[in-house]
Amino acid sequence: MIPLTTKQDWNDSYTTRDEPVDLKLGWRDYTNGLIAKKIQGIGLDGKKILEIGAGDSYWLPFFAKQYPNSRFAGLDYSPAGCEKLANRIAFSGLSNLDVYHQDMFETGNALHGTFDLVISFGLVEHFTVLSEVLRIKSLYLNRQGYLFTLIPNMAGSIGYLTKRFNRKVYEAHNPHDWHSFRDGHRQAGLTVIAGGYLGSTNFGVLSSCFHNKAGLSWHSYVFLSRLSKAVFFMENQYRDLPTSKLFSPYIYAISQAG
Repeated sequence: MIPLTTKQDWNDSYTTRDEPVDLKLGWRDYTNGLIAKKIQGIGLDGKKILEIGAGDSYWLPFFAKQYPNSRFAGLDYSPAGCEKLANRIAFSGLSNLDVYHQDMFETGNALHGTFDLVISFGLVEHFTVLSEVLRIKSLYLNRQGYLFTLIPNMAGSIGYLTKRFNRKVYEAHNPHDWHSFRDGHRQAGLTVIAGGYLGSTNFGVLSSCFHNKAGLSWHSYVFLSRLSKAVFFMENQYRDLPTSKLFSPYIYAISQAG
């Protein structure tokens, strides 16, 4: 199994990003609400929850505030990412959220087998062998625990545009569709309970392609992002539009070991 990114890539990403922004679930960030509902539907109250790849996570503080009776932890191998998350925790005054500066592939980790839920957002697609990284992720579960795994849908229009806007960003991803994503879980010995494409559209996820806010590609991205927000507004007012391989921004799976 070969990683498609390096620790230095992530350190650079964390040190150059803008000041932290809290998670929002309004209509302007409609897909965040869809993600939150999937995770909360698993059940978080009174549980132990770990996020792997949690550098500068805004999901962990969000859930930790909502579920004070639960214990949350974030694990990441990037020192810059862990520092960013620790700063978020200090600013929020949270006492039920811990940070672990560790490599998820570390053998004999004391955290193995201890969590009711292990989550990740855009992690497993950065490796060439999906099943192996999912297997490693599942080691952190207790016997009845659940995995929630979310990746960008690089097999659809998001992937096509990422390749056009910033090929380096695209090549840092293994472009799965729902079928290959589901098969990777099965090959890892996991039982998929629920999953599929998530959200009808969200071209805002293309923001990572841009370092300079100028040029035709940038203005194309801005137009597409505004188009997505118009769709969010309509979905918020009426009903969700169908998901699809072509336009959905994310793919998710909820699974258990065995």
